[in-house]
Amino acid sequence: MGALLKAEFRKTFTTNLWWALLIPVAVIGFGAGWMGTSFVGFLNSIQQLDRPVPLALLSVAMSANFSTIFGALFGALTIAGEYRNKTITTSFLTSNPRSAVLIAKLILAAAVGAVYGLVNVLCASLGGLVGASQNIGQFGDIGDWLSVGATCVLAMVLWTLLGVGFGALVANAVLAIILPLVYKFVVEFIVSMALVSSNVSGIGPYLPGSAGNGIVSNLAVPLFIAAVAGPDEPDVPRVAFEILHVFFGGHYGHAWWASMLTFLAYTAVFIAGGWWASRRRDIA
Repeated sequence: MGALLKAEFRKTFTTNLWWALLIPVAVIGFGAGWMGTSFVGFLNSIQQLDRPVPLALLSVAMSANFSTIFGALFGALTIAGEYRNKTITTSFLTSNPRSAVLIAKLILAAAVGAVYGLVNVLCASLGGLVGASQNIGQFGDIGDWLSVGATCVLAMVLWTLLGVGFGALVANAVLAIILPLVYKFVVEFIVSMALVSSNVSGIGPYLPGSAGNGIVSNLAVPLFIAAVAGPDEPDVPRVAFEILHVFFGGHYGHAWWASMLTFLAYTAVFIAGGWWASRRRDIA
């Protein structure tokens, strides 16, 4: 396994794929952080706010929810790309069993996904500092910020692992790129809108994309509202949560850990499917 892991890391870091997908993760993180704190500064210039508004918590959630797709694409292409280039043949022929290759790729994906998540959080923090002009009150409590940042890294790792399973399942580099993008930004959006006024709207939080987004947003939104409302304020109406969830992802009353468990189940299903397909697929 050690030699197989070394080979997987060497194959990854001697190609352009990992850093090419890291660039948009960094750009999205910086842009979201900068826009979030800049907007609070704009509001503060119009009317002096009586307490800090930690919009950076929501900004990092938004940046994570847009960036995780790049982790999924990386994971999918690490194995689907090998099927396209026929390099998977050597890996399968020199390892026994084939599942060892998949395990090595999952370990690689978890490591790279953690790097992607950390870069996203750090760039969002840097962008937030630039937009806030060093007014760190817009970041909220340091414990809240670290908690949201940790869920960002966790979400990125899980999306990257799901991508490996999906890439092993379809074994086609084109489909590995197109299908996740179309599903997350088109299909699930349409399905979610259709569910809003239906009798089965309760299944919304359990859709793959919603569950993945909820890992971060279902923590960030309540922390943001608690910080803005303050301990002396009456109960915040449900509509305030729902409006923020519309823009920043997640669902009212659905805990972040419930979203994590739901998405973890999807990840396990795709990995199992990829393992099954890899064992049965002929190689050439």
